Amino acid sequence: MIGKVLQYVKEYRMIEEGDCIVAGVSGGADSVCLLLMLLEIEKIIPIEIKVVHINHLIRPDAAKDAAYVRQLCVKYGLSFTLVEEDVAALACKSRISTEEAGRQVRYEAFERVLGAQRGKIAVAHNKNDSCETVLFHLFRGTSIRGLTGIHPVRGQIIRPLLCLSRQEIELFLQERTMSYCIDSTNLEDTYSRNVIRHHILDTAVREISPAAVAHISSASERMREAYELIADMTEQGIRTCVRERQGVFSIDRQKFLRLHKTVQGYVVMEVLAQAGGSRKDLETVHIRQVQRLLDSQCSREICLPHGLRARRDYTGISIYKEENGQRQETVLPECTVSEEDRTRLEAGEGLEFLLGNNQKLRAAVLSLEKNAFDFKNIPENKYTKWIDYDKIRDSIVIRTRKPGDYLTVNNMNQKKTLKAYLIDRKIPQSERERLFLVADANHVIWLVGERISNYYKVSEHTKRILCLDFEQMRV
Repeated sequence: MIGKVLQYVKEYRMIEEGDCIVAGVSGGADSVCLLLMLLEIEKIIPIEIKVVHINHLIRPDAAKDAAYVRQLCVKYGLSFTLVEEDVAALACKSRISTEEAGRQVRYEAFERVLGAQRGKIAVAHNKNDSCETVLFHLFRGTSIRGLTGIHPVRGQIIRPLLCLSRQEIELFLQERTMSYCIDSTNLEDTYSRNVIRHHILDTAVREISPAAVAHISSASERMREAYELIADMTEQGIRTCVRERQGVFSIDRQKFLRLHKTVQGYVVMEVLAQAGGSRKDLETVHIRQVQRLLDSQCSREICLPHGLRARRDYTGISIYKEENGQRQETVLPECTVSEEDRTRLEAGEGLEFLLGNNQKLRAAVLSLEKNAFDFKNIPENKYTKWIDYDKIRDSIVIRTRKPGDYLTVNNMNQKKTLKAYLIDRKIPQSERERLFLVADANHVIWLVGERISNYYKVSEHTKRILCLDFEQMRV
């Protein structure tokens, strides 16, 4: 059985030489088995083992479990950390279940003990735990993601015992005459998982198939593989048909409808999760509502969890978050390039203008009298533009749109209002107020991310070029 676990650890690359392994040891059969397995692995792979025990202060006899784990650590010469936390009080204060509060306390403690050391957090979930999770999600309603069970590795968290059933673990401890603690709360039917454990999964093993746990576990592994494929296709789908700008997610209808029907649902779910900041309370019904919106008329909106709204627009759907019933609009600053800045630019000094929302605009003036110029080198990047600097008559202003704004759209310098241009380009209403532009009074020099006005294009008569580069900074 030790070989089975070691092979499983190697298969998922859970442990590397020199790792610090923080093991959560409650004193129960699973966690004691985990500790013994880590001690066996230590003989083959040099690692440091640190033990953490959490007393949730729920059971009167919990102190005995802590004492037992402490004795184990003394016996094997291991570091021991005891954390005592009133989980019931925390759950009440945070308005969450005691299970969720306990989970938060445990993993926060594990992370504190690991600190900045290179290593992993080892927990003792077994094959039965994973099966119970699959059934729990299935009964409550789930997508394929919920049928993948408990994963062997998730970030720093590793689960070396997921290859073993609870029966195998108890047999392993029995063969070594190793005692362990019994948590009385695990014998109660207070929690849904205990009901599944005592009355559903155990019955399935006794009455339907002794290999029920193995079969469910195998099926969840296949589901995990299928979900990984769907996740990759979803990521590709998002890159293809979703744009995000300042918190507004735009789904292009034509590109979206080319995706496989299954992938469409996952793309919508991922967009809603990113826009809302959580997957909680997001269900299939919300995905269907968004998909139906694609066949609705423009300007129709629906309300979704987490204060989200989805709006049908020219090109598809815009999804954004609201607060207190109002759309969150970001106030974008207006920045006027001062005479001093103009002097510095003309002297060859590059300038940067911070625009808020982690965005900035770089500007520099290139003199063609001092530099050879090839018109083939004019950049075509939509966030980098070259402007004929000497055609700018007024102050250079960086701002959002205003009434009366216009640009020229052809070689005849025919004018078109910015409003008409945005309508023709089918720019969603939700994005129009968020677009930056560089203007010469009401004449739009450059609508950032779109186009420049023909009037300001560089030509063979240009003597000085204003080089503009817009950047979304990373944080």
